[in-house]
Amino acid sequence: MKHFIPAQNFTRTRIGAAAVAASVAGALLIGSGPVHATAISPADSASADRLSITVHPNELGNQLHSGFIGLSFGAATVAQDNYASTDLGGYLRTLGRTGVIRIGGNSGDTTFWTSTGEPAPSWATSGTITPGKLHQLATIVRGAGWKVILAVNLKHPDPARAGDEAKYARQIFGDSLLAIEIGNEPNFYYSSVAAYYADFESYVAAIEQAVPGVGITGPDAETNHSSWLGAFAALEAGHPDVTEISDHTYPTSACGTSTATIPELLGTGSVQYETANAQAALSAAAQLGVPAAMTETNSTVCAGTPGVSDAFASALWALDYSLLIAQQGIVSADFMGGTNAVGCDPYTPLCPTTGDLTARPIYYGMLATELVGAGRFAALDNPDAASVRAYAVRHGHRLTVVLDDVQDPATNGATTVTLNLGGNFRSGRLTALTTSSSAGLSATTDITLGEQQVGQHGTFLPPRSTPVSVRNQTATVTLPAGSAAIIQLD
Repeated sequence: MKHFIPAQNFTRTRIGAAAVAASVAGALLIGSGPVHATAISPADSASADRLSITVHPNELGNQLHSGFIGLSFGAATVAQDNYASTDLGGYLRTLGRTGVIRIGGNSGDTTFWTSTGEPAPSWATSGTITPGKLHQLATIVRGAGWKVILAVNLKHPDPARAGDEAKYARQIFGDSLLAIEIGNEPNFYYSSVAAYYADFESYVAAIEQAVPGVGITGPDAETNHSSWLGAFAALEAGHPDVTEISDHTYPTSACGTSTATIPELLGTGSVQYETANAQAALSAAAQLGVPAAMTETNSTVCAGTPGVSDAFASALWALDYSLLIAQQGIVSADFMGGTNAVGCDPYTPLCPTTGDLTARPIYYGMLATELVGAGRFAALDNPDAASVRAYAVRHGHRLTVVLDDVQDPATNGATTVTLNLGGNFRSGRLTALTTSSSAGLSATTDITLGEQQVGQHGTFLPPRSTPVSVRNQTATVTLPAGSAAIIQLD
């Protein structure tokens, strides 16, 4: 069972802030179907809730890094060549010119590495990884300009074998190898952090001997074991081996008899849980002077819940969650995906089909995050963060504001948002993340980003945007419930 702790304030509220004049022209309406630039009519104004958000564009915080969005696959996908016949590289390039694929997951505990053709032991039920399998992955990764974090099996300890795998990984991936991950969620097979750390150090020694200077990540604890992070950092503090603290976060669960719901996923309890996990990772990383990353994450642990993890709600969640943890200082988030005996896991961003992949709804939220672009987060005051999540990112003179209305459109109307920009911006452009399906948050089809859909082989045409008028350092947009807007202001 998850235990939520109070989240640190992820929006800033100033008491007694000056009221902003409501009569601002040039509002936009986004939502189902095409996006059109229109002024809000008196009837529209009367039917929409109102929200005033103040941005402080010169009060800058953490960096939103280029390549923040990544993917995480189970080691079985490499052993079984699940993606070898697909154009995975095209979907990676669409997500960005840089990024990380992390290979690990639960199947990392049941895959076997050999560089000499040894027969696999009986426990290797997820297959065997060989240099040839790594070559296939390397071709995809290098073609996309991405990097790899490769997990080695720790559940069945064999430091020498791990060193051999790391050696081949460096030879095959070259500079595309970001790091070696030692084990996956060791809290499930070690009784204590101290017991885990003893074997971790044996692995580090073997890997360093085989591949001097290669990056190391850890401890990759399961989503409900963030306490491992601090204990691991305390043991590492005297002589840090890791180049990155890695953690896993899933705000909802489908394990056992649990079933996630859309209100749970988009609720403030998930925000609190995500914030607590991010803060635990950042605290451990600060002790060691290294960055912190979510190397395995998604909406719902244990492969996701149908109707939630594979629905449009997951796209809105992914956009909000990514910006939430990036704003706190997390450097990347690798979204877990995969297949099962009867098809694709509900939470997977990409579902293999014959000769290609299908982009699921969550992929659109990941793509929307990448569309925000790199920059530093700017402070803002948002009095209704439970309903409309808001973020601001500054890059040079450009300010990008993201509005994510997580309310159910079946029971909520549009919100007219007044943006007090705090600077001299001349004009803006709005790109919408929305669905035209009557299913709303439960939609699995008819999802668009900038009126475009992800096509075959990852093709994605330049998103369309609509103009936003700025007058007296103020802009107004109307945001339907269950949609998001990315507003770039220059």
